[in-house]
Formats: sequence, structure tokens, C-alpha cells
Amino acid sequence: MTLEKERKFIGIFAKCSEAELALQELQAANFPMHKVSVIARKAEEQSDIASVKDKEDTGNTFEEFTGGTLGGLVSCISQLAIPGMGLVILAGVEAKAIATTITGGAIGVAAGSLAGALLPLGIPEDQAQVYSDLVFQGYYLAIVTAIEIEIRFAQRIFNRHSIQHLGIYQPYLSPKSRYKHGIGVFSRQQDVETALTELQKAGFPMSQVSVITKGNYYPLGVPEDLVKYYEHQLNLGNFIVFLNATDIYMAGARAILESNKIQHFRIYNRSAVQQITSDRQVISNL
Repeated sequence: MTLEKERKFIGIFAKCSEAELALQELQAANFPMHKVSVIARKAEEQSDIASVKDKEDTGNTFEEFTGGTLGGLVSCISQLAIPGMGLVILAGVEAKAIATTITGGAIGVAAGSLAGALLPLGIPEDQAQVYSDLVFQGYYLAIVTAIEIEIRFAQRIFNRHSIQHLGIYQPYLSPKSRYKHGIGVFSRQQDVETALTELQKAGFPMSQVSVITKGNYYPLGVPEDLVKYYEHQLNLGNFIVFLNATDIYMAGARAILESNKIQHFRIYNRSAVQQITSDRQVISNL
């Protein structure tokens, strides 16, 4: 029997009161609330929240989000300062994972941003940016991670409470399926050190970086002419940089490495590259 895969149901609420009522109804219906997350920006002023001008509507305050009913319905509440957006409140398991992605320094087109952290959920880049912009404007982003029948149930309830910008997305099947290897050559140790420093500052997971010199290096699945090329470069005393990362991280890493004069940088699918070591010296595996 094949278990049904969970998908991501995402929508936007204009007001905290609307999100709160929707979550209350979900909870009353015994919906598994650990599958629900909410993300919102802390507004400096009441009028900043979703462009709501009515000062009598007190359902959109930061205090109510973190300390009121909404905060009680969704666990794992944390705060995170995002460059260009300010303080953001994240509640729920999925939101916590997104916060971890952001603080981990995901580098790439949307480096360290909420939009960039939404991409692994299967959201297209343009739509992820729309969601990020709406959170910046003060809207409440709701995420439900569930199977089809649960998503339909949650959607019916959310529709009754004025949810907007609905979307259902298929996340990447597994982290391993998104991983790739990158290989390139440096001729100067100074360039290697500068590149590694910049990668670290950008938040690249340095445990996924190796710098190899001396000995033999034979990556299976790489064309024979390139294998000979890498071996020749090691024999010349040059340095091979080896990376293991997702597409987003790899894209950002490539830009940094190429700006520091890496040569013949190639990216391979994870399944196509394996290492056989023989008298190899790894001088840096951070």
C-alpha cells in the first residue's frame, strides 16, 4: 500500500482576526493543528498591517499574534529579523523549518529571504516572491502540510474566513533528490581561501565542502576526459574544490567560486558522482 504524499496548501489572510477564526474552527473540528503554520511581519504601526486604516480593528496586532488565541493554536512560535523586511513572527513546525532555512543563510537568487526559503516547498520563484511581498505588507501567510482530503477540508474552512491567494504545491520528494555535486579547480591557494571565506559568510554549509590536493581523484560517472583533467591538475599541484548541495545553494556557491577564479567548474547529479580515494589528501573538509 502506497501512502499518500502530503502537499502544501498556502493562503493569505488580510487580518489576524480572520486567521484566528479560521484556526479556531479547524481546531474545533479536530484538525491536526501540528500541520498548520502561520507567518506574519511585526508591524511598527497598526496601519502597517495589511494596509488596514481602521484603528478600531484591533485584531491585527503583534501582541495578539504572539500572545493571544492565534499564538495558542499554533505552536513553535519564534521571531526572526529578515533583511529588508524587519522582524517576522513564525508559528508552527513548517514555519520553524523556514526560519531555519533563512538563518542557515540559503544563498542564491533570493539569498537569505523569505521568498528563497519558500522555494523548497515547491512554490515557483515568482509566486514565492508574491507571498513574501504580502507578508512584508502585513498580511498573514498560512501553510497547511497535509494529504488531499485534509487540504480540501482546511480550504473549505479558510474560504469562509476570506483567505486569499490560494495555492497547492508539491514539495521536493526528498532532500537527497535535490542534491548535486560541484567540482572545480583553483590554481592558487590564496584564491581557495578567499572563496571559502566568502562561502562561509554567505551561509553555505561548509561541512559540504572539500578541498583536495595530491594523490588520485577519480569521480565515477564523470566523462573520462574530465577525470584525466582533474588528475592532471592535482599532479600540477593545483586544488580541487568539491561541493555537495541543493540547487539553491549550488547556484549561489557557483557565483562565488567563479568570482574567485575557479576553473572548469562542473555540476553533476548526485547519483553520477562517487569518490574513490587512493593516496588522496583532503586538506579541508569543513
